Amino acid sequence: MNPGLTAIFDMDGVLVDNFAWHLLAWETFCKRHGKQISADDFREHIFGGNNPDHLKYIFGNDISTSLIEKYSNEKEKIYRELYSGNVIPVNGLVTFLHDLRKNKIPMAIATSAERTNVDFILQAIGCVGLFDVIADASMIRKGKPDPEVFLKAASLSGSKPSECVVFEDSLKGIEAGLRAQMKVIGVATTHYYAELTEAHNVITNFTEITPGDLFKLIKNP
Repeated sequence: MNPGLTAIFDMDGVLVDNFAWHLLAWETFCKRHGKQISADDFREHIFGGNNPDHLKYIFGNDISTSLIEKYSNEKEKIYRELYSGNVIPVNGLVTFLHDLRKNKIPMAIATSAERTNVDFILQAIGCVGLFDVIADASMIRKGKPDPEVFLKAASLSGSKPSECVVFEDSLKGIEAGLRAQMKVIGVATTHYYAELTEAHNVITNFTEITPGDLFKLIKNP
């Protein structure tokens, strides 16, 4: 039965609060290649986007497709090595996901991350098999703030955008969700609560939300 509601989750910064680990991985990667990146630049220009855009920002738009693929694999390998053994779900997440499952609400992941990272995170937080749909970097051409990944997740779920509630931590992601004509709940991990005012609602973690709240949000024009 389709309840008229689909919950779509970004991964980085939503399922896990991993900003610091991605920053450390990019800093390590950049040091190897004679580049530098500040935490502010990372938060504003990189976190929440996709690797081709990240690498073009760091190396310039002339970087080749083959080098993008090579560097992307290198950086993500660094990230998984650093983060392994330290992965913790955002507070209340696992209980909330099981509550959604009990209420037969379809769940999707919509992320600019590689599928290898998705599998890594889901395994680490004990959520393998909980999501009905996973839309990852391999399925899209444009990163956030383009709405492509959210529209892809909705399409794979068999849901209309108006039936979808997106959970996002990044400003780019919130913009993408809004551009997809979906309701958006900001998760205040990467950014401060007050920075996420464009979202329809903001939470600091998943103890502050229930499946019933999502139905109310969808019904609210």
